[in-house]
Amino acid sequence: MPGIRILRRILKHLLQREKPKKTSEEVYPDLSKCIGCGLCSKVCPTGAIKLFKFRGIICENCRACIEVCPTDAITLDRFKVDRERCTGCGYCLLVCTIPVIKEEIPRPETPVILEDRCNHCGLCIRGCPEGAIGIKGDKISIEKDRCKLCLTCIHLCPMRAIFSPEDYIKSLIVDVDIYSCISCRECEYICPLKGFKGERDGDR
Repeated sequence: MPGIRILRRILKHLLQREKPKKTSEEVYPDLSKCIGCGLCSKVCPTGAIKLFKFRGIICENCRACIEVCPTDAITLDRFKVDRERCTGCGYCLLVCTIPVIKEEIPRPETPVILEDRCNHCGLCIRGCPEGAIGIKGDKISIEKDRCKLCLTCIHLCPMRAIFSPEDYIKSLIVDVDIYSCISCRECEYICPLKGFKGERDGDR
């Protein structure tokens, strides 16, 4: 009977199904060389990449990258970069003021908790080996005098709501929403400085 044959095929498929492969380590973009050109945010299909809101004002008054680009790949104040002309030479990085601005941002003394992501689960409080994390009012805070920057809290947080001082500064320039990312790697392919090649979870 047709029904029995179909059932046999289903059972055969289930029995011969390959075992699931182990998931690879999560890879995060390396934003240390980011110049905020905006190419990644334009090609991201899920809108997971956001640039800081004053980028346009800075670029409109600077224009240094346009002057030094040997292939004339940068036009309209870096809002448009011709991917066919761009050779990834890196000259734009050498003259860009955004990395300079990033270096001038005051470095936090402790990891930074993003309130809009935190779900107050308390895992960071219980897991901090120094007892530096607690609740003040209705917010979770970190005592700078007790924090040893071991970054245990970052690895414990299920919401990725805690950033290391370095990653917090990077996020002020370009923010990547890991939850919206589908790992299509379009940002990596288009990045003129290949800054989105990524770094392993253990390197953070």
